[in-house]
Amino acid sequence: MSARKSTVGGLLLLAMVVTGPAAASSGDTTVPAEILPVPTKGLGSLSGYYLAARHANLRKDLSAAAGFFHSALIADPDNLELLENAVLLNVASGNIRRAAELSTDLLERNPTDQVALMTLAVAAIRAGKAEEAFAYVERLGDLGGQLQELVSLLMDVWTMVLDGHAAQAIAKLEEVKGPAWFNTFTNLHAGLIADHARLFEVAEDRLRLAVERDPTAIRVVDAYARSLARAGKEDRALTVLDTFEERLGGNQHFTEALRAEIEGDGPVAPQISYPREGVAEALHGIGTAISRDGGDTFGASMLQFSLYLAPDGYYPAMALGNVFEAMRQYQAAIDVYRAIPGNNALKRNARVQEALNLNILERHDEAIAILVDLVREDPRDVGTAIALGNVYRSRERFAEAAEIYTAAIDALGEVPQPFWTLYYYRGIAHERTGRWTAAEKDFRKALEMQPEQPLVLNYLGYSYIDRGENLDEALGMVRRAVKQRPEDGYIVDSLGWAYYRLGRYNDAVRELEKAVHLRPADPVINDHLGDAYWMVGRKLEAMFQWSHARDSEPEPDALEIILHKLENGLPESGVPPRIRAAASDTGTETDAAQ
Repeated sequence: MSARKSTVGGLLLLAMVVTGPAAASSGDTTVPAEILPVPTKGLGSLSGYYLAARHANLRKDLSAAAGFFHSALIADPDNLELLENAVLLNVASGNIRRAAELSTDLLERNPTDQVALMTLAVAAIRAGKAEEAFAYVERLGDLGGQLQELVSLLMDVWTMVLDGHAAQAIAKLEEVKGPAWFNTFTNLHAGLIADHARLFEVAEDRLRLAVERDPTAIRVVDAYARSLARAGKEDRALTVLDTFEERLGGNQHFTEALRAEIEGDGPVAPQISYPREGVAEALHGIGTAISRDGGDTFGASMLQFSLYLAPDGYYPAMALGNVFEAMRQYQAAIDVYRAIPGNNALKRNARVQEALNLNILERHDEAIAILVDLVREDPRDVGTAIALGNVYRSRERFAEAAEIYTAAIDALGEVPQPFWTLYYYRGIAHERTGRWTAAEKDFRKALEMQPEQPLVLNYLGYSYIDRGENLDEALGMVRRAVKQRPEDGYIVDSLGWAYYRLGRYNDAVRELEKAVHLRPADPVINDHLGDAYWMVGRKLEAMFQWSHARDSEPEPDALEIILHKLENGLPESGVPPRIRAAASDTGTETDAAQ
């Protein structure tokens, strides 16, 4: 199977349509207490606990690592490294109370530990102790560094609100001279503070700027629409929601719920009701941004702080689930999603993410059952239908996937631009079931909606070359895809294999060597490079690449072909006999040829 056939991209692209992960927390910990680790009695010694903690930390099992570091600390209470790790990992796994107890001791021994300072500041804010919180926040700001400056600033201004000084807090945010990316946070939180203080003109001005800077951020849009409605500008608030849905799509449950609240008889609730919720929102935003850039443990810590301050904050819980997924802690993510109550607006999204994680864990029947129920419950929810179709594709149930995508397209009628993926995914499903004319039409439609989309360019261009059709246009498509994604080994492999199929073997070697460098353990790409080496006379290197492909767990059909090549090499045509026979029977090359 060619690298272009990978279904991973489909699952990743789902994030464009379904807002990702989620779950809620009550009390101190997002992860239910019953799944927190109990130190194994058999470990016995300090070294045993320490090694277990290191191992758990390397595996990104935060709860287990926190438990083992704490047990090691009990055995060696004077060890500063153990204390620092115990604080950080207790925060990251959601045990803020234990972290706060340890942080007092840690600050006595290391007064500049930022996690300990934040832990005690958050604990003070939750307890409503503004003066104590100010002291810790000021010390945090003195550490230097842009991140520390931003965290300190946002905690400081909301603590000022807690102390009854909203106007001064807004003025402080407006005076900030930090880097440009600070503006996303300063405008949002100046607007939220103004809305909280019922300074609606200031709120409108600040939140409008925040939306202009990040128009697809659901929390920013929510804050702006709510503030407009609270100021008596319901029509403008509804227009904000319409624009958001047209731009992004797939969030109708959010927009419909808020629309109903705005159009209802009762007052529209503010996004922030209490100052500590403002701190929680700030830490949620920072934690999400950090996690997006790969700061797993520290990002998780910010989100756990947010949940500690606002236990019903299901958006940070969803983000925390995303962090666990990035850490490949899929069961932990599932537990987070399952903790969201059924009456919450994000429950459907949480159920979708639960299903996708179950699918990764190869619990496919459970995943499909959840998604089928959700699609039946609300056929208009296109994002969930896409999720179900993508799970079917990941199981190579392409006909069922095509049916799901078709039903979603029919339900939409006029498909909005954000849902171009429906045509791309259905095109893949059609192509994999031998319906090339229908597949080509869908790929063309996807490109009409997203003219330079590299995944579509790659798939359609590769398919044309594989079929010997539209060769000049096809090669141009694949080149354009590579230009946009030069570090994507699968797309670079497509260009190399396209050159191979066109008989341009030296060009193929050049591109396939790049692809192998980008994806050194992929059996398909190694196999392709072996073929290209053989055709330029580098037969020993070809044998090495085929051997590497054989040992990298290829698909059964591909393995049979690789073994044939290791024994017999390639004929002058460059195509093994079995594939030529298959091509003559079907009128096209089979997937086995790739």
